[in-house]
Amino acid sequence: GMTELGDARGFIPVDGVYRHKNHENMFVGGDVIRPHLLTTAIGHAGIAVAGIDAFLSGHDPEKRPKIDKFQFDLLAKLRECDLAPSDYNHQQVRGTDSDDYAIHNYEDRSKVEIIQSKDLFLGHFGYQAREKRGEHDIDANHVLGHFDERIEGLSEEAAKKEAGRCMSCGMCFECDNCVIYCPQNAVSRVKKDKKTMGRYVETDYGKCIGCHICADVCPTGYIQMGLGE
Repeated sequence: GMTELGDARGFIPVDGVYRHKNHENMFVGGDVIRPHLLTTAIGHAGIAVAGIDAFLSGHDPEKRPKIDKFQFDLLAKLRECDLAPSDYNHQQVRGTDSDDYAIHNYEDRSKVEIIQSKDLFLGHFGYQAREKRGEHDIDANHVLGHFDERIEGLSEEAAKKEAGRCMSCGMCFECDNCVIYCPQNAVSRVKKDKKTMGRYVETDYGKCIGCHICADVCPTGYIQMGLGE
């Protein structure tokens, strides 16, 4: 029962990877740890699942960073879509951009840097004011026993407008600017049977002259030139 697993109040003690402190084969998430938001419970579950996977594989669930967050993993996405790279043939050759044992045209810079506004093509984004939520003040006489929401939620329309303000910094949102503006036709869409999230365009390096136009017209700062600066 809960008294065996939890404390007197029914809460369950866990370590940093949401494993029960007294049961190494039990992982926990949600309000039984501490009552909080739905998104917090979903985060607990994501970390617990990674811990369960490590535990069943015979590894210690790895120590996670103090500020814990999930990152998009293109390799995992490609495997999920049966588009995983082939095995490396260990042959040293020049020009590997057409080989399929590596992932080309992708680097998640958001893991190591904040994309600065100077790297964005701000002309693509018209000014749009924030959708701010209304608040109700509670006076001292009504604090006790007050369970009404103090902050009003956004309407569905306002929530969509607020989400629409996102500039997708550092990530491709498939606007086609690089395909349209490349003077050498070096950038093209990935064929449909190879396309997935994070795999929208590819570059023919035999045609690319390093002119930077694609990087200049990229609204989100996703394209970063590796040479020529």
